[in-house]
This record gives sequence, C-alpha cells and structure tokens, in this order.
Amino acid sequence: MNRKQAPFLLILLLSLGGCIGTSSQVIDRYAPTAGDKFSYTIDNSGGMSEEALGIFRSKLDSELSASGLLAATPGSAARRVEIHVTTYRMRHGAARGLLGVMAGKDSIQSTVRVTDAAGGRVLGSTEVQSGNATAMGTSHGLIEGHAKEIVQFLRGTTN
Repeated sequence: MNRKQAPFLLILLLSLGGCIGTSSQVIDRYAPTAGDKFSYTIDNSGGMSEEALGIFRSKLDSELSASGLLAATPGSAARRVEIHVTTYRMRHGAARGLLGVMAGKDSIQSTVRVTDAAGGRVLGSTEVQSGNATAMGTSHGLIEGHAKEIVQFLRGTTN
C-alpha cells in the first residue's frame, strides 16, 4: 500500500466499523428443550411503522419455521414469547445517504420474555438493541437482524 491509498483505507475502515450492530443483554438465560414450539405477541409501544412490523413478523416467522420452532397454531404452543418494542427510530433514506452519522442513529430496542404457556411462569428474558449510525446498510436489514437476534435467544445461542 502506498501513501495515497492509506487515507482512503482508513476512511473505509472507520465507516465500516460503525455499520449495523445488534446486541443482547440476557437477563434470564432461556434454556431450550427438545420439541419447544413458540407463539409470539408483539407490543409495539415503540411506534414501529406497519411496513416495519410486516418485515419484522415475516423474518420472525421464517427464522422460527426454519428452526422448527414456530407453533402451527398459537394455541398449540408450549412457550409464549412476549416481544415489547420499546424504541423504534429510523432515519429517512435520503437523510441517511446525505448526512450519514450527522442524521442521527437508526435504532430498535425490545424486551423479550419467554413464558410457559400453561402457567405463565417466566422461563427467560432478554433486551435486544439494534442500531446503525452510518449510511451503510438498510432499514430492512436492521429490522431483520433484530428479529434474528431474538430467534437466537430462543434457540439458546445468544452470547
């Protein structure tokens, strides 16, 4: 690498370092058991748009189905998942592209509780935060990443 390429590489690395990030703070680790099937509810007090909720539900359904964890009917689930979207902020695409980090940060925050459908006993809970402070990535990708993090918690694979 020559001296003319160094500033470009530094800018590229700094911009990629703050891309999309999703993290979980596990409060009570969920220990999955063989044959677990889940139904879920979403409390949208954070104000997710209808379009965003559609993307979120679609990704939850596809990830849970692919893992064999989605109950055929909500009443047949042994486990219930309560997802509370507490914060939803998404920059307009033009603002993201033109202003990047100066336009603020996209963010989704949720609390998730897994309960026993029979008795309502809490079996696990977590807080999931997803954010994107750069112009990189899309709102669609951020929403899907948030859903995937929730499913990882249900699988017992969250760090």
